Amino acid sequence: MKKTKIRLYDVVRKAELSEILVDDLPTDGDPFEINGEIYFVCERNLDDRSKPTIGVIPLIVRNPSSVSNIDHYLECLSVAHRKVLFSKGQEITDLPNSDTMVIT
Repeated sequence: MKKTKIRLYDVVRKAELSEILVDDLPTDGDPFEINGEIYFVCERNLDDRSKPTIGVIPLIVRNPSSVSNIDHYLECLSVAHRKVLFSKGQEITDLPNSDTMVIT
């Protein structure tokens, strides 16, 4: 299977992140771990098929007042939240009864 190189761009910090190779292009809300931090896909710019750019948001924003468009950040985080499951043992459960959070 052919891998695709994508550029990741942190839309909160307005900074380029490392390029990565993927089997399939990610969709909104998909998670990535980069340098020990969790990011979620927020914006896809696929105009340049040879090197697509994917905008991501960090799970944790240390200074929310620095986010220029907090509503957009929260909207993106909401999409990502829909991909989170909670489990206890092998069963999917709700948050209060869970012991594990799984990002799908």
